[in-house]
Amino acid sequence: METVSVKIREPKAKQLLKDLEDLDLIELDEPSKISRPKRRFGAMKGLVEFIADDFDKPLDDLKDHM
Repeated sequence: METVSVKIREPKAKQLLKDLEDLDLIELDEPSKISRPKRRFGAMKGLVEFIADDFDKPLDDLKDHM
């Protein structure tokens, strides 16, 4: 059996798929939610090891736009 993921944009297409399921031509499964771990505040702390002293200095290339 082949498994295919489909996004349905048209209500008529959804009804057509349900009709095909009623005829036992296809089997529809409810989509499963992907579980992601919760984000923790400060989780990336310590990843930036160096920031240049002139980090906040305006760029010379952008003087015309300021």
